Amino acid sequence: MTARVHPWILAAAGAAALATGCVSVDRDAARAVDALRRGDSAPALAWSGELARDSLYSKTLGTVELARVNMLAGNDAAAADAYRAAVDTAVDRRESAPVIRLGDVGNTVLASTVTDDRTRQYQLAPYELNLALEHGIVTQAAAGRREDALVDCRLAVYVQDNLAETYGADAVKAQTSTNSLAQSLYDSNAAALNELIAATRNSWENPVLWWLTGVLFEADGEFDSAQQSYRKAAAIRPDCPVFAADAARAARTPAAGRAKLAVIVGDGFVSRRQSLKVPIPIYTGMSFDMPMYRDAAYVPRQVALTVGGRAAGVAAPALNIQSLASRDLKEHMPGVIARNLTRAAVQAGAQAAVNAAGNDYAKLAVFVGNAVVSALRAADLRSWVTLPQGEQVYVAHDLAPGVYDVRATAGPFFTAQTVALKPGETKVIYLNLME
Repeated sequence: MTARVHPWILAAAGAAALATGCVSVDRDAARAVDALRRGDSAPALAWSGELARDSLYSKTLGTVELARVNMLAGNDAAAADAYRAAVDTAVDRRESAPVIRLGDVGNTVLASTVTDDRTRQYQLAPYELNLALEHGIVTQAAAGRREDALVDCRLAVYVQDNLAETYGADAVKAQTSTNSLAQSLYDSNAAALNELIAATRNSWENPVLWWLTGVLFEADGEFDSAQQSYRKAAAIRPDCPVFAADAARAARTPAAGRAKLAVIVGDGFVSRRQSLKVPIPIYTGMSFDMPMYRDAAYVPRQVALTVGGRAAGVAAPALNIQSLASRDLKEHMPGVIARNLTRAAVQAGAQAAVNAAGNDYAKLAVFVGNAVVSALRAADLRSWVTLPQGEQVYVAHDLAPGVYDVRATAGPFFTAQTVALKPGETKVIYLNLME
């Protein structure tokens, strides 16, 4: 005799089957980046604006995406406002000492066992906070907000020092306390991720941000603070000749009647996270979706600069953002795996309980329910996707006042900006090369 299956069970099974076909990459983010590659910022502005206004769990992510898209579109004032709003979600600007809010370092706090990590509120990762500060300072300066830029330079110094003292220690502790099963699941699936992180030593240092604060401190006559920032940048990236030269020199620039130009060049777009299906060995037939970077390691392109139509040399590779993003993911992986193992244990426990009770309908109901939950659950692939893969820097210390066309070229790709320099002025500009 064939057992009668309730219609709701069949419906649940159908839902599970449909859910298994869901894509694992955020299509809207992919479309936004593709539009930016074509030079069309309108779709990306619409996507990031909606994310910043209306999303339930990702408003902070939407805010930095909106800031970055406005920056790429040349809307410096709007970008500066959005960057300031994003930074304020992570930093409480108290008069005595700012308080940084980054959540638990290893992200080991358990989320719901029914849903997945996409229902966690998005908080800026350390590298994202530092890039929001860096790009916010650049857009503030471009929008003529010199004092705001200097205020955030001082905040950036505090944030980077604080991250080194607190987040750095906690991140090391989170990595060393990972249980053996979680470590084995990571080790067996993260070979590509380990290659990507090799270009940096942690996720919370941004040498370009240190250098940028030095440039603006020096322009404001704060030479001791500038020298400290230059030395920090050079210590993190000793292979960058621009950082090394600024850390070593004693002369102050620009000279009387001359001008200084500092250029930051963003290269391409950072990779998007992908979902990797990982079996759980202690629970037969169970698996979870692990967020992962699977692209090749970023290799900086040679970027040639021309200033006023004359060859001015090449930019110096200074920051590997792809590596920072990969390190951040690795630092949060213990929590990702721990939460998924907990969810699997809850499902396995529920199935074992009804199996022991001997009720066939209950067995089937729990089995199908677990299948539906597993199929609907997905990896949290959220990260700041309009960032470049890396950044390079260039500086001209001794330019005559005037109007210059500044162009950065890598192979067939180029980007340009016109800049007016006054006597004694130091100006920072940001150029972004598309692929």
